[in-house]
Amino acid sequence: MSDYNKKLEDLLDHQLISNDQLQKKKELGGIGYLINGNMCLGIYDNFLVARIGKYLAQSLIDRPGIKPYTSDNDGFDDFILVAEQIYEHPKALRKFIDQSIKYTSGLSEKKNQNKV
Repeated sequence: MSDYNKKLEDLLDHQLISNDQLQKKKELGGIGYLINGNMCLGIYDNFLVARIGKYLAQSLIDRPGIKPYTSDNDGFDDFILVAEQIYEHPKALRKFIDQSIKYTSGLSEKKNQNKV
């Protein structure tokens, strides 16, 4: 497992402690926060991974500090990677958290997910 930003993990844990619909687990070389088996937020290396929806993601990926989340698998076009220079600002972090929860809560539940 590659290293990931533990400070960001602490920030997310603090922000998400009262949200009982989120499940935290190690995922894809970092940490993932899932809703109904769907990844909502995560940490990969030094980036916040935010699932915000395809259209919002496409509108933001050209901005400094935001880039598309790419993987060997297709189907990640509703995710973005957010650099520390952005998520270190509490209001920006809160906006990405809120948008990710709102978007992911509307997705169908994934069946047969192992609870960790």
